[in-house]
Amino acid sequence: MFECKDVAEEASNYLDGDLPLAKRLGLLLHLVYCSCCRRYMQQIRQTISTVAILRPQEQHQTDTQALAEKLRTISKTES
Repeated sequence: MFECKDVAEEASNYLDGDLPLAKRLGLLLHLVYCSCCRRYMQQIRQTISTVAILRPQEQHQTDTQALAEKLRTISKTES
């Protein structure tokens, strides 16, 4: 039987679909009667959704060649 601490430990595995069937069923059974853990799982899902929506997009591509040249120049002058 799952306890609240087990739900906290396995939450990400459950949400990722990486939890074996027996553990998944145990977790679901626990969620049926534990409102605190249901709320916890709901908060995790909401956080994942929010982060996915608000993920910052890079506006500029870094010119790695120019950066490498600058680093080479700096390292040569320090040698």
